[in-house]
Amino acid sequence: MYRSRTRSGRSRIVAVTVSRLISAEKVLALVALASALGVAAWWWTQQVPLRRLRVERVAVELSGAVYVAAALPETPSPAPAWRKPGAQSAGGGWIYELFTPPVIYYHAATRVFTVTPPTYAAEKADLPFGLELLAVKREPFRLQLVGYVGAPGDYLAAFVSEQTPETLLARIGGRFDRLGLALRSFEIRRLNVAPPTQPPVLSVAAVATLRDERTGEEVTLDTLGPRLTDTPLAVLRVRADAKAKPRVLHQGDTFQQDDATFRVEHIQLDPPEVVVAKQTAGLPYPEMRVLKPEATAAKAAAAAAATARRFADATAKPGVARRASRP
Repeated sequence: MYRSRTRSGRSRIVAVTVSRLISAEKVLALVALASALGVAAWWWTQQVPLRRLRVERVAVELSGAVYVAAALPETPSPAPAWRKPGAQSAGGGWIYELFTPPVIYYHAATRVFTVTPPTYAAEKADLPFGLELLAVKREPFRLQLVGYVGAPGDYLAAFVSEQTPETLLARIGGRFDRLGLALRSFEIRRLNVAPPTQPPVLSVAAVATLRDERTGEEVTLDTLGPRLTDTPLAVLRVRADAKAKPRVLHQGDTFQQDDATFRVEHIQLDPPEVVVAKQTAGLPYPEMRVLKPEATAAKAAAAAAATARRFADATAKPGVARRASRP
């Protein structure tokens, strides 16, 4: 009984497998038949265009005339007008032509690079220059803290600026739109006012921290003194008008006086001195001069005179006679 059942099961499996193979072959045959019918239909639809191509003439007919090139219309092109190169920020003589820089000289006395030949520079102190250097200082910050009002926790800081005549009041979070500053913090605390080499001396002062929106940095101000920057300023006065208000100038500033134009070429803080170029009408090159404050110049002259006297005294003393050599 067992063997008969096994044989009957195997026969059933074989029958199922054969039926599946037959159904797969039918599917493939149907797909092949459909593809053949599609190709035949496409071929039948393309018969009309193929007949038209066989009948129509596709060759190009030539007229036999001589070829003549067609003239193109002329387009008017104006000559380019190049603008004259402008002067650089260093001065009127610093003009760069196309691929050609200006001739640059170095003044040994003024220690600056200029476009003025050094042989023309008037470097003698006895020649009139018409300008006097009063002082060299650092430029103050554009906002200064001068005081405060109010009670603890509700302080109102007071500021002054050279750009506005009135006193500016602000609390924490306030902004000075015209100056590009914002008050971040304000407090009252003790600060050391003694020099680094001496014992500490504490003093109560107001301290304000602002954000400079132009540079993105934080600036600290206090009521102990003005906040100074690293930008040097030159305080100059015209000698012809001693009552005139002194001019406070930056490096690169220019001003007119009579028939001459003055330009601040270089400012040095320590030792204080300023290099000024004077362009006089009718002269081809400006005159360069190193200006020093009167007190500094007097000290330098006194030191030079003392050195000359010491040298003169040393040379005036009799020297030690050499011992005569034996014959």
